[in-house]
Amino acid sequence: MKRRMSPNIRQRHAGYCSGPTPQYPSYMADFTMDLEHLGRTGYVASHLLDTASGPVLVDVGPGSTVGTLRHGLARHGLEVSDLHAILLSHIHFDHAGATGLLVAEHPALTVYVHQRGAPHLIDPSRLIASATQVFGDRMDFLWGKILPIPADRIRVLSGGESLSFGDRRFDVLYTPGHASHHVVYLEGANRTAYVGDVGGIRVPAIPHAVPVTPPPDFDHEMWLASIAAIEAWAPRRLLSTHFGFSEDPVSHFAQLRQGLREWTDTTQRLLESPGTDPERAAEFERWVIAWLAGKGSPEAIAATVVFSDYKASWYGIARYLRKKAERAA
Repeated sequence: MKRRMSPNIRQRHAGYCSGPTPQYPSYMADFTMDLEHLGRTGYVASHLLDTASGPVLVDVGPGSTVGTLRHGLARHGLEVSDLHAILLSHIHFDHAGATGLLVAEHPALTVYVHQRGAPHLIDPSRLIASATQVFGDRMDFLWGKILPIPADRIRVLSGGESLSFGDRRFDVLYTPGHASHHVVYLEGANRTAYVGDVGGIRVPAIPHAVPVTPPPDFDHEMWLASIAAIEAWAPRRLLSTHFGFSEDPVSHFAQLRQGLREWTDTTQRLLESPGTDPERAAEFERWVIAWLAGKGSPEAIAATVVFSDYKASWYGIARYLRKKAERAA
């Protein structure tokens, strides 16, 4: 299928060289789409890579935003049927929920995902049932429709692979800590690490690297090891699904390390304090709101109470600490 490039993109890059056929690095035509999940701007992104093999998406967002994704592609002269592949950082709904819908619309799509996540894409029934227990009748509103993906459209990753799309090459790094099925894609040509959630959340309204630690897979030590592995590769910039580029990886990861330590220490303190788990989770949420003070505008921080589930983050850390104590005993 012939790829199309919108006049807007052509004009944007016309100045990189002279002559009738512009020559510029293919990544200069990449773009990040704001999926505006739940009406929020600058929170959930899907990033499109322009490659000689065809457009490749890094994370696709939830099924509830697939219409916004289609509109984002259309603004650049593309359709879902133009896509070549999807690179998933992990299978949480806000990153991968729309994948089945896109494959149903374009059955030739190839999906790359870690081996621990692949079975849940092929048969998402257990994942859906578990999430429905948490979100109830808000499932469709939050995440939209979640469809299974044929096994022959999935390329299973374990870490250590090298993927090539035309002249662009991506090394795959296994990065557990946030999720056991998390990978990072490293592109050497422009020293960019596509970090999913292992880089935490750093949104425009709160430009500070913030942990996100939901159950059941949070692991502090593994996360620190994943950060160290990314840093050893010496990226020039990071691309996070939440949200966009970070141009100072050293400061970014320093903030994230400190946040992980402080969040874990606070959860341990609450576990050692009187009260029930719901009471401890509520206290943790209040502590996080105070912890965020000065890291963004008061309005932006207040909005996180509505859109961010800090109580779930407490449960994720508490589960990790309890299992660690059980192993030690």
